[in-house]
Order: sequence, then structure tokens, then C-alpha cells
Amino acid sequence: SRSDAKDIYYKFIPKEKIKGVLVIIPSGGEIIENTLKQITLHKIAVEKGIMVIVPSINWGTADREPEFKMLNQIFSDIVKKPKVSKDYFIIGGLSNGAVISLTYAEQAVKNPGNFFLIPKAVFALDAPLDKARFYKYCEREIERNIYEPAVAEAKWIKNSYDSIYGGSPEQFPEQYREHSIYSYGASEGGNAKYLKKIPVLMFTDLDSEWLINERHRDLNDWNGIDIIAIINQLRIMGNENAKVIVSQGKGVRLDGTKNPHSWSIMDSEVCLKWILELLEK
Repeated sequence: SRSDAKDIYYKFIPKEKIKGVLVIIPSGGEIIENTLKQITLHKIAVEKGIMVIVPSINWGTADREPEFKMLNQIFSDIVKKPKVSKDYFIIGGLSNGAVISLTYAEQAVKNPGNFFLIPKAVFALDAPLDKARFYKYCEREIERNIYEPAVAEAKWIKNSYDSIYGGSPEQFPEQYREHSIYSYGASEGGNAKYLKKIPVLMFTDLDSEWLINERHRDLNDWNGIDIIAIINQLRIMGNENAKVIVSQGKGVRLDGTKNPHSWSIMDSEVCLKWILELLEK
């Protein structure tokens, strides 16, 4: 079912007593229906007593305020009817959806008064985490000037970061630290410190042949470099429920093309098992 047009979302309600709520956020520019064609997580979760919400958030905004407002409204509606405890919400997504999920969790810990709840856990697929490192990737992509769609995207991201943060990470390092999920080399990983007590499961796929042959990139351009680093940082800070799963060559898009930046890198059964263990604790 869907809510009103303002806050459109899909809702899957289990027949039995609700154990918790799983929120799955599509990647940038992806419609809900296409997300659901690529995973089984929503189907197998609802069979295990978990309500599933898939909100219609595509690209979103730079400051994330409208997305957070929408999520807070959806969460508030769900907790009212049917009655579900706000302590059992798990959120996650792919790419931009993962960024929104992780940022919501960090900001909710940092400023609980502005958020309806603090997620019990977050799962994230191939999220770009460190905006300073992402900026450097954009510079490399523009300089390589090989794969046109990526070059155009890199120019757009670099220009938007320049206008939002005032310039490059070298010029404004504190701006980039403040607005990144994780900052490599910063004390406690920057904003990663707000995830110290939140279980986090991350997925990334290392397909070196695809990187080199299809995009002429190397490991410095791979999101996994920061994904592994943040999980390591969280473990060092005492988060025993921080975990990363690195697959190899598992990424396939809905149209059948190989691409490690896709839903297929997540094993839905593995993700659900992790979620159920957390809900049953």
C-alpha cells in the first residue's frame, strides 16, 4: 500500500506480530519498483514478521533536510498504527540510499531532538563515505576523460561540492569532515564516531577487471577502500557489530550488465539473518 502523494512509500505488513521495521531506500534516480525487482529482502523479511517500508526517495538534496523530514514523518505514522516500537527500526540502501541511511543514523545520535528515532542498525551497499576522497576521485575522473557519463557526473559533483563547501578539501578540510559519513585520518573517523554503538553491515564488491577494463579506474577510485576503513575504525572504537562483506565480481544491474555498484552484491538471506539476530537480542 502507499500513503498520500506527499510521502509515497511501499509498505509490506507481516501477518504475524511485528518484530521490527526494515526501511529500504533506493539508490539515486531509481524507482521503487526497480529496486524491488533486484532483491528478495523485502519478501523474506515480511515472512519473518518484519514490516518493510520502501520510501520513494531518489536523488534527494545536498543538506538531506527534506529526506530526513520525510523519514521522520513516515516513522511517526508507522509507530502510531499499527503500533510498533521505535526501538526496532533498521534502515539501509544502495549508494545514495546508503548515504541517506548512514547520515540519518549519525545525525540522530548527534542531534536526537531533530529526529524521530535512532535506528537500531544500518545496512549499506557500496556507499561513498568520505567526501574529501570522493572529490579527489572526481578530479581523477575528469583528468582521465575516458568514460563520458562518469566524467559528466564527476564534473557535476565537483562543481556542487565547490559551491556548497566553498572549494576543495585542501581549502576547507573542516567542511568536508563535517559533511562526510567518515573521514579517513580524522580523529575517530570524523562523524563515524556517532556510529560507535550502532550495528552496521556494509557490502562492497571488488571487481578489478571491471574497474580497469570498463572504467579505467584503480583501487583509489573504489568505494570499498573507505568502506573497509570505516568498519575497521568502528571495530577499533569497540563496535563489535560492525561488519563488511566484500564480494568479487558479483555485481549485475537490472538490465544484465556487469556493474559492482548494484543491489546484486547483497545476499538478501545473509542480510536478513543479521537483522533477525539483532531483533531477537
